[in-house]
Amino acid sequence: MDNFLKTEKLYTISELNNTIRKLIRNEFPDYIWVCGEIQDLRKDKKHIYFNLVQKHPEADQIIAQVKSIIFEDSKLFIFKRLKEADSAFELKDDIEVKLLCKVDLYPKWGEYRLIVVDVDPIYTLGKVAQNRQRIIEDLRRRGLLDKNKILPLPILPLNIGLITSLGSAAYYDFINELKTSGYGFNVFIYNSYMQGKFVERDVVSALELFNNFEENLDVIVITRGGGSTADLSWFDNERIAEAIAKSRLPVISGLGHQINTTITDLVAHTSLKTPTKVAQFLIEVVRGFLEEIKYLKEEILNEVSLMIEREKKGLRSLAVGLDSAIVKYFRDHLTQLAEKRRDCLDFSQYFLASRKRELFQRWELIKTYLTNLLKRETQKLDHLREKISLLEPSNILKRGFSITLKNKKVVKDASSLTFGDTIETIFFKGRTFSRVEKIGDSDEEKD
Repeated sequence: MDNFLKTEKLYTISELNNTIRKLIRNEFPDYIWVCGEIQDLRKDKKHIYFNLVQKHPEADQIIAQVKSIIFEDSKLFIFKRLKEADSAFELKDDIEVKLLCKVDLYPKWGEYRLIVVDVDPIYTLGKVAQNRQRIIEDLRRRGLLDKNKILPLPILPLNIGLITSLGSAAYYDFINELKTSGYGFNVFIYNSYMQGKFVERDVVSALELFNNFEENLDVIVITRGGGSTADLSWFDNERIAEAIAKSRLPVISGLGHQINTTITDLVAHTSLKTPTKVAQFLIEVVRGFLEEIKYLKEEILNEVSLMIEREKKGLRSLAVGLDSAIVKYFRDHLTQLAEKRRDCLDFSQYFLASRKRELFQRWELIKTYLTNLLKRETQKLDHLREKISLLEPSNILKRGFSITLKNKKVVKDASSLTFGDTIETIFFKGRTFSRVEKIGDSDEEKD
């Protein structure tokens, strides 16, 4: 042991790490291809850092991992390559990649890492396609792929749960299109990420919230504006698809892409290309319902008119037939007319009076029936007209509500105003302009 201590070379940590670095560089003098799954990806202004992991083939368990880095010069090259791929995608957690790397060791920390200089898009796109198909087949096997599609669409979908990014172009396109219709739509908004790693969390939470909403919603709309294929890939998500399939309300998607179809589109009740198209679809459903009401009203009135005309013709025909029968009877029994004149006259008068009473009773029954029918149907139509009228914006103002504007934009929160701001208040009749003198919250009145 003493001899070993005398002959053994003493290394400093730096010497040891640099020696190991040389061994690694000797073993891997050239760039190598490495495949794995990205985890814990983060970015700063220049570089991208992540762990490249290998998982157990039959379980979601990491069995090996290595720290990886993409420096700024390689980052620009890789982003350009990914953008030019047939189906563009972005580097993010949970996707499998094939990377061209340099194996190196950072002496200061004594840990080896992969320095990434290139990526093979074809490998990742193949894995993405495989995973997408796996999700679709799993949903089909579990009976979830068409579950939302079989839900009946409400005939008057005025109450809408909207999942989108508040203030985005998609939000304004959807809301403005509904406003131009003049119908009384009520929109409840859930402000959600529409791209990035928080999409799954937000959309699933929004679907759960709207399905347990205290208001009686008619449909749920998921919509976003246009974007790249990479942005759209966040909606090829199994948890989002499951939440849509299990929704008790019909879900309509409008993800803003003219070519690609996501798994979200596949499981939704109705899939449309843009937020505007979704709004137009809902408007057409409401318009169709109102036109059907108008058509039914006209049909009822026409049917009542026909019934009255048929009864009138029947009565006229009955009267003519009765007169003909009496004339024929007298003609056939002319020889007996003298001796039976009194009896026949009495009988005829009694018969005519009886028939007239019967006809009059039938006519009164018909008039009563038609009057009640018209009254019931008119009440139904008036009730529907009142419900629809209550949803019109002007009627909301008539009940005492008002709208406050600042720079032609609706003020929803007093905190958005500042002292001295000029505001416009719209009432049912007229408008006023005011200057803000004091700003408080709703609790001040209680105090």
